[in-house]
Amino acid sequence: MLKRATADLAAAEPGAMEAQKQHLAAHIIPRCYVAFSAVVADNQFSTLGVVLLAALARLSKITGITQEMKKRSITSKARKAGPVAMQEDLGERIRRVEDVRLPPVEAPVEAPVEALSEKAELEEKPKKDRSASKSAKKTKKKKNAIDDLFSGLF
Repeated sequence: MLKRATADLAAAEPGAMEAQKQHLAAHIIPRCYVAFSAVVADNQFSTLGVVLLAALARLSKITGITQEMKKRSITSKARKAGPVAMQEDLGERIRRVEDVRLPPVEAPVEAPVEALSEKAELEEKPKKDRSASKSAKKTKKKKNAIDDLFSGLF
């Protein structure tokens, strides 16, 4: 549709050119914009969609349609707003309650510290050996340029 419409615009006589531009601005460009945006949103051919959108933008700029569309949107907004300007709703003030007392939280009963420390010592020795071998494997991993770029993010 877009290719046919632009070919008609290029072949049109000066008197019929304005009618072709109006048809292009009113019907063809909005439909193509929606279709090309759907291609971009699909993610499968997003680069093709971006190229098509760029070509559409370039065509509308060359033909002067973008300036006409801007003028139309400004005049339509002025008509919709009318002579009475609406005031912005500022909302209502919410007051905070400052004297709210929470009930005290009871601490859980803990086991004797000596029994826990003995169990922890017995369990820590095998875990340390495993973690040492894992850390050695992690340090062997080669870093590349991408890792260097994103290393500061984490």
